Amino acid sequence: MDPKPPPDKQIFDDNVRRTVERTALRKVRGVLDALEREEQEDRRFRLGIYAVCGTLVLLLIWFVAALILS
Repeated sequence: MDPKPPPDKQIFDDNVRRTVERTALRKVRGVLDALEREEQEDRRFRLGIYAVCGTLVLLLIWFVAALILS
């Protein structure tokens, strides 16, 4: 029969477990924050690319229209 650990040992074990859980949660939160920052940077980059492409399309339309009308 396995004896029950003394109350002090039980409290210590609970504190250690909670500390380990908090540390693991902080690490996971850090990884999630890094992923979110990366996604935001990617969205900004894509928005810039779309703006440049849109500008190039408008310039191309203007250039072709100028050639046709001249």
